[in-house]
Amino acid sequence: MTETKPGADAPRIAPDPRPDAVMPTVPAIEREERAEDLEPGDAVDGPIAVSAEVPETIEATIDFSEVELADEFSEPELAVTPGGLLPMEPSPIEGRLRKAPLRVPDELEECGGFTLFGRRIKSLLYTTDVAVIRNSNADAIFAVYPFTAQPAITQALLTASEAPVFVGVGGGTTTGKRAVQLAAVSEMQGAAGVVVNSPAPPEMIEQICAIIDIPVIATVVRCDAIAHAKVKAGAKILNVAAGKDTPAVLRELREAYPNLPLIASGGRSSLSVRETVQAGANAVIWTPPSAQQLQADMMRRYREAEVKPEVPVMDPVAAADVNPLESARADVPIPDELIAKATTSGRKRPRPLPLFFKGKRR
Repeated sequence: MTETKPGADAPRIAPDPRPDAVMPTVPAIEREERAEDLEPGDAVDGPIAVSAEVPETIEATIDFSEVELADEFSEPELAVTPGGLLPMEPSPIEGRLRKAPLRVPDELEECGGFTLFGRRIKSLLYTTDVAVIRNSNADAIFAVYPFTAQPAITQALLTASEAPVFVGVGGGTTTGKRAVQLAAVSEMQGAAGVVVNSPAPPEMIEQICAIIDIPVIATVVRCDAIAHAKVKAGAKILNVAAGKDTPAVLRELREAYPNLPLIASGGRSSLSVRETVQAGANAVIWTPPSAQQLQADMMRRYREAEVKPEVPVMDPVAAADVNPLESARADVPIPDELIAKATTSGRKRPRPLPLFFKGKRR
């Protein structure tokens, strides 16, 4: 027999008055009352209904992308060697004298880079100074200068550089057949690519691409029909030189050419470099300080390091005339040799007689 509790939808089993009766168990799933329907202070007469279905497999994943690990947990892995525990990553190799004192900013590592003949390029050094080129760690050299391109200059840059060199072949003052011939000679000398200035027409780029196998870097100042024509003519890389509008031009070109390598100048501040990278640049052109600026800074440090010595320099001639008894302690016995030397040091020794006076007595 059952009785219904007022206000309850589910029936409740009444207790059996017999002493030997066994109370039946009521499954929890039969109760349909939900926990969110209960008001604060209400008594719960029985278990709340829950789902009895359990999945066969439970997969749990943890995302550690935004978790900052402590230093003791982020240390490099160690390897057991005959010399003890050594880090798995090999240490960088540096010379005692031959180093790379001119290093590109760390923000350039944020670039995705592009691959050229199997080499990853993220940073390009904008200079033609062979001393700066030789002492830098840039991935490539962007050798463009405001003069007529000459094979002798290209050969000097290629001889001094250990990184790939992109050389300028004209496009502004030098155009037409001469620029095409300079591009061919540059490839034969060993250049990794040729750079043409923004005034170069698409027809000249097409002629250069027809005779050389290295990539042509076309300089553009805006995302317009001319830029699109240069890409169709065969330009493999676009160099964006739009000044303060460089980030905006990069975004437009990136929307039009998702897979085309784009390079641009990142300015001199870390903020401008990040802005250039976020706008879509694959590699950043960095302008290093000149050798004259580096030399002036080095001489300033040398002058600041030249300070006067704090301890006065001892004069050996004046120190020889000091009486050793004046600096002696009262409780220390003075040797007889020092006493004899001090008492006889003030007397004048007689000068020896000349040789012709020896043996003559008056």
